[in-house]
Amino acid sequence: MIAYHVLCHDNLPQVVELIESLYSPDDAFLIDIDDGKRPDLRPLDALKGRANVEIRRDADIGWGAAGTLRKTLEGSFRLLERTGWQYYVVLSGQDLALKSNAHIKERLSAGLDGRISYVRCHRAEPVGLSALPVKNPGPKPKRWEDRGHTRLWAMPGVVSPHVHMYGRRLVDVTEVGELGQVYVSPCDSLVTRRRDDFFARFPLYTGPNWFTLHRSLVEHMQDDPFAYELYDLMRTTFIPDESYYQTYIKNSDWRDRVDHDYGRLIVRPADHPAPKVFTLADWPLIQASDALYARKFDNRRDRRVVQRVLAARAA
Repeated sequence: MIAYHVLCHDNLPQVVELIESLYSPDDAFLIDIDDGKRPDLRPLDALKGRANVEIRRDADIGWGAAGTLRKTLEGSFRLLERTGWQYYVVLSGQDLALKSNAHIKERLSAGLDGRISYVRCHRAEPVGLSALPVKNPGPKPKRWEDRGHTRLWAMPGVVSPHVHMYGRRLVDVTEVGELGQVYVSPCDSLVTRRRDDFFARFPLYTGPNWFTLHRSLVEHMQDDPFAYELYDLMRTTFIPDESYYQTYIKNSDWRDRVDHDYGRLIVRPADHPAPKVFTLADWPLIQASDALYARKFDNRRDRRVVQRVLAARAA
């Protein structure tokens, strides 16, 4: 019934635990590895021989650019080659399911007849460049962030797209594949004009890049010219995987086939945009949640909470 697409880049023993906890011979699993950090792949040997588990590697990924979006789209279309599933679920390698497999499928079955997708969407209200702070006022490229597998550079004069979601379409992003370099630059006037015209006709929506899509939506996107036009326009915006699907859905015939309860427990501290990594101290929150899945977990930081979640599902 479910096609799981797991996006990951390291800590593959935990990824194996995730797959083992979700595994059913009736479902499909695509493990998509960002190979930029050259992780040890040996833990995945435990999954070999299962016809419904596929493992792919791709080093052409850089955080902030279009790599994650490209992998998600390609993965969803690839999974269409497999029959028998009705829902496409995107997870990260640091996710865990909070509910049993039977509970997850029962919850999703409520949306089958209406072809409902579970995606959180927010309309991004327009903001001008003058409302955003300049990230790099200097004359030379400035190191913005180093995520190990990606080094982010702010080019001279570029504003910070982090401050406002609409600001992500006000910059131009270049991704240099296996080198792990991503450059965020000011938009030139022609790119700005094209985007202004496009988003005047098709408003920009944003939301988390973790969602559950009905198969009929994925099938339609695969053959829809608008899906490829939108990808071409958005692939040089900042973190397009957090706006592409939302913008597509809300500007298509699927706009009324959306449940905004996307089934995830994610905690984002007020002083930092990155999700909190759960520890055992968060167990009361996790236990009380009605979400199907949660992130982030890291068994290298707190193995106990991972074990508690897995044990609770198995009970």
